[in-house]
Amino acid sequence: MRYDRNIAARMRDMLTHDKVGIKEGFSTALNNDLNRLLCDYFDLSSPVEINVTLEENGDYDINIHAVATRIKQFESTLEVKRY
Repeated sequence: MRYDRNIAARMRDMLTHDKVGIKEGFSTALNNDLNRLLCDYFDLSSPVEINVTLEENGDYDINIHAVATRIKQFESTLEVKRY
C-alpha cells in the first residue's frame, strides 16, 4: 500500500472515531476481542475489520467483516452417530 493511502485511511479512521464517539482504546479492545473470538471458531486469513457508523436516528450501524479459510471442528459439533 502506498504511503499516501495509509495516511488517508488513518485520517478516515480518526474522523470516523470522532464522529461516532469511539475512543482508540475501545476500538482496539473490540478488534482484539473479536479476532480472539472468531479465531476460536475459524482459521482467519486476515484480521477482522470493523466499521461503526452513526445513523441519523442516533443508532449505531456495526459491520464486521472477516474472511476464513476453514471452520474449526469441536468434539461437540461433530455428527453424533445414531443407531
